[in-house]
Amino acid sequence: MNYTIGKVVLNYKASHDELTGAYNRTGYDLLLSSMDLKTTFMLLIDVDNFKGINDTYGHETGDRVLKKIVAVLNKNFRSDDYVCRLGGDEFAVFMVHAEEHLRDLVASKVGQINRQLADTSDSLPGTSISVGIIHGTQVNNREDLYKCADESLYAIKRDGKNGYAFYKAEA
Repeated sequence: MNYTIGKVVLNYKASHDELTGAYNRTGYDLLLSSMDLKTTFMLLIDVDNFKGINDTYGHETGDRVLKKIVAVLNKNFRSDDYVCRLGGDEFAVFMVHAEEHLRDLVASKVGQINRQLADTSDSLPGTSISVGIIHGTQVNNREDLYKCADESLYAIKRDGKNGYAFYKAEA
């Protein structure tokens, strides 16, 4: 019995980020390996100007901002969606059981998240996120999911940040 409890704790620690409680890179890889791409949106998220927050306010405040981001993501997505911290200020969300026609809903979630992150009533500096979005039906394999979401993320970052871009396949 104790072995099972210990194993559960170890599995949680191995798959979750210690600071934020979100899934970590290992958890992300495990989730992705069993994901039904046909019914999943992937949102690849980068925190805008996060280095400036760390440089201006210090790493302790930066850590509190990262925790706030995960809390806001969890609040805005369903309990069966998955929030992952891939490292530093990069996150991913798997929005599961979501058909491609729900693009407007996904876009409205990003807008709501950015409004909540801009709120400084908690004494944390306001921030925003840039998001690259892809639906699993747009790729042939799991490896391309990240790559294509990353392309979309960098498109929005080039266009001024604080928003989202859906993946568009090259013609």
